[in-house]
Amino acid sequence: MSEISLEEAATRRTVSNNIFRDDFMEDFSIFETEFVQCTFVNCGFDSARIGLSKFRNCRFTDCSFRDVHMMSCDFYDESTEKGCVWNRCDLSDAKFEKCDFSRNELIACKGFMLNLSECKAIGASFGLDVQRQVSNRLTIGGISCHRSNLTETNFSQLNLEGSTFDCCNLGNADFSKCNLTGVNFVGSNMGNLRLFGADMTRAKVAHADIDELALEDVLSLEDILVSQDQHELFLRFFRIRTDN
Repeated sequence: MSEISLEEAATRRTVSNNIFRDDFMEDFSIFETEFVQCTFVNCGFDSARIGLSKFRNCRFTDCSFRDVHMMSCDFYDESTEKGCVWNRCDLSDAKFEKCDFSRNELIACKGFMLNLSECKAIGASFGLDVQRQVSNRLTIGGISCHRSNLTETNFSQLNLEGSTFDCCNLGNADFSKCNLTGVNFVGSNMGNLRLFGADMTRAKVAHADIDELALEDVLSLEDILVSQDQHELFLRFFRIRTDN
């Protein structure tokens, strides 16, 4: 197995079966490089810019991606239908644009203020802490997703308070037992969303597609914000009749 540095890898078109360990590329750029079955351990990509690159069946362990900006990167291998594995990585304040995270698995990662824009994460599993704990003080951050395809994505049991899912496709995604307090779902497709035991206090679902939403599974709908076109659905759910 070859061993090269991240700096050298950035000059190549393809890098295969390499282990990158204790390597740092902060404030650096990587463009149009393909990594195949590579392992990254305790590597730093803080504030880096990575674009038009592919990561096929790669593993990231204890890596830092704080404030990284990734554009048009692919973390999904169509030939094997497998994604990358991220274990104990820090994605706080990271921004991903037009990236593919389908079938990726994130385990015990940090994602305070993580931003996904026009991304795909079909069938991904997001084990993320999107809030920040300092001593005994919890700072609400959340994750921001805009116009992204998150169908069949697993967010179950996460504290997503303050997050935004703006005009996203969330069909068949799993938000079971999530804290969705104040979460913004405006304009999203929420068809067949799994919400068993979820707290949707002060959530915003105005102009979202909620026709197939199982409201009876939700723990709390207190102060939820809806649009006028959704009134009839909620009236039926709460068995409220109107006298015209």
